[in-house]
Amino acid sequence: MKGLITVRLEPSFLEEVDRVAKELGKSRSALIKEALRFYLQHLRRGESPEGFVPFLEFKRVNEELIRSLSRIKDLEVEVATLKKENELLKKELENRPKRRWFF
Repeated sequence: MKGLITVRLEPSFLEEVDRVAKELGKSRSALIKEALRFYLQHLRRGESPEGFVPFLEFKRVNEELIRSLSRIKDLEVEVATLKKENELLKKELENRPKRRWFF
């Protein structure tokens, strides 16, 4: 049996729902159905609703994690470059003729 419900959402939340639906190639209705289905499965498994991370929050955290991991890779490349430069400078100093100072 199909039914019709009305849900009021904050404009900013609705914009986010629409943005995610568009990114996923789904309608607003399909996204909300999927989110409700996921939430109900979560509850059926006996998991506390307080521990439930809504999809959009999970997606935000996941994107933040991906950006952080990318930044870590960039920093690792930078550290490797600096280590190479440091080794080259050490070799350059070792090969430089030593000066003797007489007083």
